[in-house]
Amino acid sequence: MAPLTRIGLAGLAVMGQNLALNIAEKGFPISVYNRTTSKVDETVERAKQEGDLPLYGFHDPESFVNSIQKPRVIIMLVKAGRPVDETIKTLSVYMEKGDCIIDGGNEWYENTERREKEMEEKGLLYLGMGVSGGEEGARHGPSLMPGGSF
Repeated sequence: MAPLTRIGLAGLAVMGQNLALNIAEKGFPISVYNRTTSKVDETVERAKQEGDLPLYGFHDPESFVNSIQKPRVIIMLVKAGRPVDETIKTLSVYMEKGDCIIDGGNEWYENTERREKEMEEKGLLYLGMGVSGGEEGARHGPSLMPGGSF
């Protein structure tokens, strides 16, 4: 069984996969999840190849959420719009009051504001966070621009 991590990342397309590897390479154990399980396996394999990095993959959302220390922090890097709402719905079922979702996607600000209110009603924290730098930036040094309030 993998040890509890301090952070999770959901969404393992190019940006998510590279940001997760960057975080792990800096010595922070990280849990990763993607609804397409082959992306999880691919990311875990890359972590092994790139120096046996402390990255742990999960195929189901409950195990993923439960692998993160409380209060949980989950970065989402999924396509803007409906996929974000679906991912929030999938993960928030297993989250508890005080846990935090950080949306690292390129989302319209009104959707972020709506989600902040919805999450607040559940006792969850929600931040929007722009991620700049592309694939190479995500892997080796992105610009992270969080916005919102706790």
